[in-house]
Amino acid sequence: MLSIHPGWARTAMGTFDGAVEPEIELQTSVQGVADVVERHMATSKNLYLDYEDSKLP
Repeated sequence: MLSIHPGWARTAMGTFDGAVEPEIELQTSVQGVADVVERHMATSKNLYLDYEDSKLP
């Protein structure tokens, strides 16, 4: 099981249509999630990670 937190990215819903500045850009989040998935595809571990491949509690 691989759960990935995508971070607070720039989206209409996540920034109240641009009223709030996000932590990261959408492309950074998407690329990070894709990289984490690719890195952990062959493992059989249960992990909760963020888009930068850091473990979350």
